[in-house]
Amino acid sequence: MEFLNLALTFPTVIFSALLLVVMLFWLITLIGFADIDMFESDLEIEADASQSSGLSSWFSMGFGGIPITVSISLVVMSSWLISIYAHKFFAYLLGDGMWFYIFGVLMLGVCLLIAMPIAAIISRPLQRFFSSAQTSQSSDLLGLECVVVTGKVTNTFGQARVKFQGTEQLLEVRAENDEQFTSGDTAVLLEHLKEQHCYIITAKPW
Repeated sequence: MEFLNLALTFPTVIFSALLLVVMLFWLITLIGFADIDMFESDLEIEADASQSSGLSSWFSMGFGGIPITVSISLVVMSSWLISIYAHKFFAYLLGDGMWFYIFGVLMLGVCLLIAMPIAAIISRPLQRFFSSAQTSQSSDLLGLECVVVTGKVTNTFGQARVKFQGTEQLLEVRAENDEQFTSGDTAVLLEHLKEQHCYIITAKPW
């Protein structure tokens, strides 16, 4: 009961709400209605337009290029855990009335600042699982077999894993001609769409 009370009380409840959003996102992703890299292109466009070294640049460097959705998920989870314990041991410092909310917001900020480098450290073992296909020539991957990891593959959505030179790479894939693919299906990388940063897949001919 004490744990739930802490999780559902300000200021920790803010991180609890964010954690719920993260969990819903990953549930939708597992079902196949969202994409792990769905925000990557938008962030790249914004970064190029602003030419700034802001938060998105810090995420790119600090998290070794893993998808921004994974980075944010780790930050939220770490912030939530830190906030739980900070709330438990330092709640008496929050005071009453307006000061409760002022110091509560400050606690949220401190927890977030502490969580970001911790999340970056946690992400390091995960980086090899999200190796970008850009490390290989697209022509080298064409013709290789891949395994679909999303619930479905359409002409606008889908991901698959491919083994290349002893490593596994997670690729954005698309299906054409109404071909149907579901999680676990084996397909062949047929064509690379450079501008869309994805591959067209087709059913194995054998």
